[in-house]
Amino acid sequence: MKYGMRRRHRGITLIELIVVMGLMIIMIFALGYGFTGGLDLQRVSAKRREEYSAMEGVDRRITHLLQSAFLSATANDTSSFFIGEMDEGGKSEDIGCDRLVFTTIAPSIPMASLESADDFETQHRSRGPIGGLSEVSYGTRAIGTPKGNQSGLFERVQTPSDADNTQGGMESLLSSQVQKIGFQFWNGTDWVAEWDTTVAGQRRLPASVKVTYTLNTATGSSGSDNSILHVFIVPLFTSDVTADNPVTTTTSLTR
Repeated sequence: MKYGMRRRHRGITLIELIVVMGLMIIMIFALGYGFTGGLDLQRVSAKRREEYSAMEGVDRRITHLLQSAFLSATANDTSSFFIGEMDEGGKSEDIGCDRLVFTTIAPSIPMASLESADDFETQHRSRGPIGGLSEVSYGTRAIGTPKGNQSGLFERVQTPSDADNTQGGMESLLSSQVQKIGFQFWNGTDWVAEWDTTVAGQRRLPASVKVTYTLNTATGSSGSDNSILHVFIVPLFTSDVTADNPVTTTTSLTR
């Protein structure tokens, strides 16, 4: 007579339980690390988008006004000019001068003025000057007194322009992230660090303007500088300066 073999049912041993728990702990840490890493990546990506958005805004604004730079053909016209110089008379750095003042026809007529039925005199009294040649100034030193402790890139716009290119108009903070800015000008053969159309014999616009600025970002936990150096070039379509017709007078146009 055959006897059936009794099957033994063994339970989970303590060692197996410890191994399973260890694997579960490792998986939990891995999932937590991956989740945290994903959040960090999302924060960094959002910060980068903000930085590039800030750069694009500054680039578009400066490009828009520069590409409509205007210089009258009248040699003694003091209400139109294009001046690039060091703000406080310091030595030019590799990125060029740090103050740019020019006249432009870019600022458009406000929509409220276009839709208004009032005549020009009435709008002029209520809204101030409308249209015409505007004076624009860029620099990291405010011409007026900035509100609070504001610092960064300041834009000053005056409409209409006048013979005094050092003041006037409305000044605003274009970007609080810009630490330092420089302008260089293409004279047909080389980049130069200064430009002044108020000097006799130099009443011409440069072919292009190279704009270089340092954008300040959040400082890392170690205190390291995370600033970004950004460069873009704006061609001036109204300039007659070319390689075949360069600016040869170098009285105040120095490298």
